[in-house]
Amino acid sequence: MTKLYRDAGPARTLSLCDTERGCISARLAGIGVQYEHVTLPAVAFDSEAQHDEIIGNYIEPLDRLLSRMPRVALDVTSILPSHPRLAKIERELMTEHAHDVAEAQVLIEGGGVLFLRAGAGVFALECEAGDYVRVPPALSHWFEMDAQRGFRTIRLFENEAQPRVSQRGADMRGCYVLS
Repeated sequence: MTKLYRDAGPARTLSLCDTERGCISARLAGIGVQYEHVTLPAVAFDSEAQHDEIIGNYIEPLDRLLSRMPRVALDVTSILPSHPRLAKIERELMTEHAHDVAEAQVLIEGGGVLFLRAGAGVFALECEAGDYVRVPPALSHWFEMDAQRGFRTIRLFENEAQPRVSQRGADMRGCYVLS
């Protein structure tokens, strides 16, 4: 179940504030983040699945998302718990950062928590397969993957290249607790 948490004070504890997808979408829209849940076909891939095969199986739900974006490029990110560079990848994902252009993705397997810093506040979106999130340029964020399941996501870029990191912050591992 997708859940949204919000900071409740200086203690760095984020409290559950919503589980209803429409309300989550409305709350995140207030900080410029697009959220929606996309119905995905039930498809299982092995660890060797190629990007074109993965994207091809999700073309119908992707077409609707792609129609809203100019000049889109796609790629697939797959991080399994058995990945040989897992510790390095987790550190990179948990480093607070922002991009020079919007970053959008739809989670197709696994899960994790996307943290979003909006001004002095922090939101945390506990994501599941089918969750589509578009983070606007310059909004600081970081991602804590589910260490037991890993994740696979299709990323959508609003230009031909991957977004560049425009600012990088601290390693946020262990900084916030969800309650």
